[in-house]
Amino acid sequence: MRIGNLAGRAILVRDGRFVDVERASGGAVPADPMAALAALDRLAEITVPDDAPVLDETLLGPPVPRPSKIVAAALNYRKHAEEANLPIPERPALFARFPSALSGPAQEIALPPGRDQVDWEAEIVLAVGRRARHVSAADAWSYVAGVTAGQDVSDRAAQFEGPSQFTMAKSHDTFAPTGPLLVTLDELGDPDDLGLRCRLNGETVQDGRSSDLIFSAGELIAAASAVCTLEPGDLLFTGTPAGVGWGMEPQRFLVPGDLLETELEGVGTLRNRCVAAAVPAEAV
Repeated sequence: MRIGNLAGRAILVRDGRFVDVERASGGAVPADPMAALAALDRLAEITVPDDAPVLDETLLGPPVPRPSKIVAAALNYRKHAEEANLPIPERPALFARFPSALSGPAQEIALPPGRDQVDWEAEIVLAVGRRARHVSAADAWSYVAGVTAGQDVSDRAAQFEGPSQFTMAKSHDTFAPTGPLLVTLDELGDPDDLGLRCRLNGETVQDGRSSDLIFSAGELIAAASAVCTLEPGDLLFTGTPAGVGWGMEPQRFLVPGDLLETELEGVGTLRNRCVAAAVPAEAV
């Protein structure tokens, strides 16, 4: 199944056409995208007719709009750790992001004033489908509702100035585009071997596969659920391959006008234009 968020309502998508799940199910499936995640069995019973409306993906919001938490993995591709000149972690390096950073697959990325080292990080994102606590890596995929594409946009200056910290550097509003759809595992073949690419103004800057992860999706879920209970709708960003601007020579960062495209095999493509963030009058 391919599940989306259109104007705050859950939709089911097939071959570029969609139906509103609440209306198509006669009210059996809630319209709220978060509640719909708990009704995957009923979603599977819904059909998308050949004459259903054509979906305009530029109108989509994040497919999982209100997670209780976002957990993310740092340095989870070997070549990315090498380009950052950082040691390969011996265990999953997990950190938190604020859900308020989430944005949609075509929403603009607002670059904060005075922050001139904002970087891109294409990522595969997992959505938790049922409560998970002390889950084994072998069983972890059974707790996943689906997979989507994401960007872990990062303010490198904030990330590395003073004591290194990740949460605030990666939690500016709009710094976590996701989408375009949440795709269930039955449509993905081998979810541990998905292609992930990032293009900046049409130039491919990242090209990796999830089979190259240092710690697999299952190991990440196991590590996170050993610390905190993962609730349905929580998101897990699994790490980024090599090719970020921080590791380039010379370094390269996002500027207003840049088009960032993030393509995940079997899921689709985010297309996010970078703009200068508006500054509230009272802050001037």
